[in-house]
Amino acid sequence: MTRPRTRMALLAGRAQLALAQQGRALLEEKRDALLRELYRDVRVVSAARDELEAVADAAQLSLQEARVRLGEEAVAAAAGAARDEPSVEIRAVSVMGVAVPAIEPRTIVRSPSGRGRAPEASGPAIELAAERYEQELTVAIRLATVEARMRRLAREIRRTTSRVNWLRMRVVPGLEAETRAIRLALEQREREDRFRLKRVKTARHRQRTPARSTSLPTAASDARD
Repeated sequence: MTRPRTRMALLAGRAQLALAQQGRALLEEKRDALLRELYRDVRVVSAARDELEAVADAAQLSLQEARVRLGEEAVAAAAGAARDEPSVEIRAVSVMGVAVPAIEPRTIVRSPSGRGRAPEASGPAIELAAERYEQELTVAIRLATVEARMRRLAREIRRTTSRVNWLRMRVVPGLEAETRAIRLALEQREREDRFRLKRVKTARHRQRTPARSTSLPTAASDARD
């Protein structure tokens, strides 16, 4: 829709242009903040993957040692005697308006009594293996949480970038061109008005100024001569 070439339209176009530019700046700030969070999470994920590999190897080694010392059946019986399972609570936190998951508590490593296993069904080797696997599960949950957070941040970054590009490449240039056209039309109209006013003033001036009279020689004066 083309705006009328009026001063009110020019003021409205400039206000809308300023609002679009402000919105673009805010979206760019949001995108940059989300990118910083994403880069930080990338480092966290990289470290968590290395940690997960290490604790997984340690848990597997502890389980093999328990099987060697106590036997396969004793380890299986101890695992079946455990009554309680670790639980986690998932909540949502906001990062620049983006809801991302967070896990509570941060660790699910329990004490031997917290596993709900009878003392006679346990032992140091079994409890060590259980602790190592709980450490592995803790790291795995943390890794999965950060990866889910990264996916949501990446999705919001793409959405925000699309909005920034839309404002930068279409909305702002369109408003700039429109306000420029209105301004040029108003300036042209003002020049034409000044020119017409000048012509009117010139015409009025000519009407108010009497024409100079020129005397012609008469016949009497010619006879005297």
